[in-house]
Amino acid sequence: MALRITLRKGDKGKFVSELQKLLNKILASRKLTADGDFGENTRKAVIDFQKSANIKADGIVGNRTWVALANAATHIMTAPMQPNGLSSIAEKYIGVKETGNNLAGSSKQMLEIFKADDLVINGKTDGYPWCAAFVSLCVQKLCKSSVFYSSLVPPREPSVNNFLNSWAKNSNCLIFKPDSKVFTITKDDIVVFTFSHIGIVESSNDTFVTTIEGNTNDAGSREGITVARKQRRPSIIRSVIRLPMDGVGIDRKLNDYVQYC
Repeated sequence: MALRITLRKGDKGKFVSELQKLLNKILASRKLTADGDFGENTRKAVIDFQKSANIKADGIVGNRTWVALANAATHIMTAPMQPNGLSSIAEKYIGVKETGNNLAGSSKQMLEIFKADDLVINGKTDGYPWCAAFVSLCVQKLCKSSVFYSSLVPPREPSVNNFLNSWAKNSNCLIFKPDSKVFTITKDDIVVFTFSHIGIVESSNDTFVTTIEGNTNDAGSREGITVARKQRRPSIIRSVIRLPMDGVGIDRKLNDYVQYC
């Protein structure tokens, strides 16, 4: 349920003014008069933003666009917001290993990872690549522990492709490219690599993205046997996924940001 009304060309009022302030801070290429009048210039600015956020560029500000604006605003505000915590959850699994051939063996943590998705093969929950299952488990734990994600239906995906193209898109996640001019990769984002692999961001800079990944090894393979911390170049990242905060979190981000403006 959207906390802010859907806006389109011709609308007027407080929320339009709020929208214009957000767009002015996020889009360096456009400067709008925050007069509360949704005219053609505001519509074009919305379309520019939607294109950068990889969402339907129709110039209409619905719930998904508000969520994307909130996520973009986080990186411009000087005051830190509530941390996500996904990478802290993932960190606790570093060093956990399978027995080989994608088998859990007697490891309780590996069994926990494999049971985080719904795939069963010949009556067994293991025996297949598990990087997406690991990320699914971490998101499940985040949803249980944080009020900011309690309304998010967590993934149960054994497949990287399904995680990105089914769960993330259907869950209103923000999805963007690593070379986006609006969004930057940050701690607790989820990254999908060009070689069908997935991980959780621990930190990033202009040169490297430090991730925590399952099913990897010292060489950075997607066919490894352990959960490990890796340094990756942005050039091998295909898509970045940012989890959407629930209604309370979205409203808090936007309210705080408008006051900051």
